[in-house]
Amino acid sequence: MPTQTIIRTPLSDHVGLELAGIDLDQPLSESTKQEFRDAWIDSGLLLLRGALHSPEAHMRLSEVFGEMEPSATSFLNSVENPFLMELRQRPDNPRSRRYVIDGETRVGYIGWHWDQSFMPTIVRGAVLRMVEPAAAGGLTGFIDAIAAYDRLTEETKARIDGLEVVYEFNPAMEENLGFPRGVVSLNQSSAPRNFPPVVHPLVITQPETGRKVLKLSPTHYKTVLGMDQAEADALVAELADVLTEDTYAYYHRWDTDDVIIWDNWRVIHSVTGVPEGVSRLGIRTTISGDYNVGRYLDPTLDKNNPPDRFDD
Repeated sequence: MPTQTIIRTPLSDHVGLELAGIDLDQPLSESTKQEFRDAWIDSGLLLLRGALHSPEAHMRLSEVFGEMEPSATSFLNSVENPFLMELRQRPDNPRSRRYVIDGETRVGYIGWHWDQSFMPTIVRGAVLRMVEPAAAGGLTGFIDAIAAYDRLTEETKARIDGLEVVYEFNPAMEENLGFPRGVVSLNQSSAPRNFPPVVHPLVITQPETGRKVLKLSPTHYKTVLGMDQAEADALVAELADVLTEDTYAYYHRWDTDDVIIWDNWRVIHSVTGVPEGVSRLGIRTTISGDYNVGRYLDPTLDKNNPPDRFDD
């Protein structure tokens, strides 16, 4: 098959590449697949505008980056294809989370996080296609945690070396460090799901390059292992301020069939939400993987045999 010429353009001053010149409706050559993977490792975030037109092409593109797995939040997975996660906002959806931010009610807001930080094995990445963009709002933000680590002082880097963070599923997405200050949750407490607390290092190394990553997921943070809670909260709040500094974020305003691919070991993301009454539908695949340094807080639990979860 012919090799396609990929055109790379920086997506922003701080994170990501926009790729063009590829027909994703056709099978990709091995050299084109390798170009995709190299760009992904280099930048952590890839955007192709209006490029993905079918579930079949979505699955095929996802396989370029690794094996797929169903999302751990299985109630979001498609009945027809469990590898396709449906990120849907509907005005009548009782599951939709509502917040007041800057005086405006927003539906479906999600604070800064990396996917499945409440699990002991961390998926490598995700491929998100926008099927129905929101008529208003609905932006997705991305921040590079390698660049965030580089912004830390040498004193802070030394202080956090070797520290481990405890995470626990935050079912109603109540306010936490990944949320804007002053946000007001309108959500009722939801039933707890069986996601036991997990432990992950605060700093990891990107295996392909040796670069350090500030591996903090503010939304599901609970504490720092072995540290007094007040001291842990103060430290993580300081780190979260560096990590989530809006100056370094790229916010994508979606059009139909846009696709974004991000490295979940490196890039954190958030969703700005939509005004009440606005619909939105994105379809996401999850790329399997594990950097093999996470674990359950309870040493009797096996991360390769997780407990059944309440996911209805």
